[in-house]
Amino acid sequence: MKFVEPRLTVADQWERRCVELTGNLKDLESALATGKEKDIELQRLRDREVSLLADAEGLKKKLLEEKARADKAESSLAVSEAGRQELIKLAEDSVKATEDALKEQILVLSPDFDVSLLRAWKEVVDGQIVDPPSQP
Repeated sequence: MKFVEPRLTVADQWERRCVELTGNLKDLESALATGKEKDIELQRLRDREVSLLADAEGLKKKLLEEKARADKAESSLAVSEAGRQELIKLAEDSVKATEDALKEQILVLSPDFDVSLLRAWKEVVDGQIVDPPSQP
């Protein structure tokens, strides 16, 4: 014997359809809520990305400024070193010129005097011309 489903009335069919549609509506509402949550999270991530990019640009700008300062300091240091070397050279030349002038003056006063030992940096110790003690 075969089971035959009784015929549903229009009202029963309508009620079944409403239950089915209500279930579909709940599923859609749930999907919509999930979609909204995902949209909110996506927007939060986009905002964070914009913030991080702005931070990166700021850090890049600061890095370039610091590099420029370092280059300027390095350039100043090179100029300072060149100036220092120039001053040392001028001082050495001045000492040499003074030594030469003094030797010439001594030779005018005493032509037979041996001026080969005379140097600006020599010292007289116990009546002898000697090199100064070396500094550590």
